[in-house]
Formats: sequence, C-alpha cells, structure tokens
Amino acid sequence: MQDINISEAVAHPLALYRNHLEFNGYSVEEREGVILCRHPRKPNLIVTDFASRGVSVATVYNCDPTVKRLHLLEYLNELNTEFVFMKAYVDEENSLMLETFFEGDYDRTNFSILLENIEYDIAQFFGHKLTEAYLE
Repeated sequence: MQDINISEAVAHPLALYRNHLEFNGYSVEEREGVILCRHPRKPNLIVTDFASRGVSVATVYNCDPTVKRLHLLEYLNELNTEFVFMKAYVDEENSLMLETFFEGDYDRTNFSILLENIEYDIAQFFGHKLTEAYLE
C-alpha cells in the first residue's frame, strides 16, 4: 500500500500547529479557527488562526475582582515594560490576557523558538511581585 502524502498547502491551517503542540505534551481541543491547548506544567495556550496572516498565541488568567482597575492597569504597564515577546492586557471580561503573534506560514523551527519566547515572558510574569496577589 502506498503512503499518502498530504501537502501542507491543503492541510487545515491549524493542523501543523496542533501536531507541534501535541508533540510538546499539550492536549489539544480544536474549535473552528482556534485550538485550545492544555499542559500539566506549562501555560495553557489558545492558538487562533488569522487566514493568510499567521496565528495569535495567547494565555488567559483570571484577575482578582477586588483589585482596583487603576492598580490593575499600572500592573499591566509594568508587565509590558518587562516583557520582550508578549503583550499583557485585560479583556472585556476582566481576564488577564498574555498574547503574541506568529506571522506567516508555519515553520517548525521558528514556532519552537516562539514557544521558548513565551516561556521566557511567562517566567517574568510569575516572577513579578504583584502577580500572585492580582490573580484569582
């Protein structure tokens, strides 16, 4: 029987990212245009496809609702000055979002580097003096 080779051009846009993340130990759930990735020791990730542009890679944390908005925004500003690869913001549901963008087509080496970059900024995030106090 012949091996079937599916061209990357006809594969689902997130299939290569999904395979990469599963290989790295993530359990992956796919929804239309989005993959939700859970890992026992790394940050959970949300990978969103932007057709012909690339993918957004984000992680979400719940903010403590008792923290005043001004203090939260000052904290986010401090995080953004420390981050090299990600941006931090609060969404409309008062969730803390950490997000970056991988532009262009999937590339195994560059996507691996992006995941390492995310881990670097996540270490900065958890090393910040206010992170534990400001999250639920």
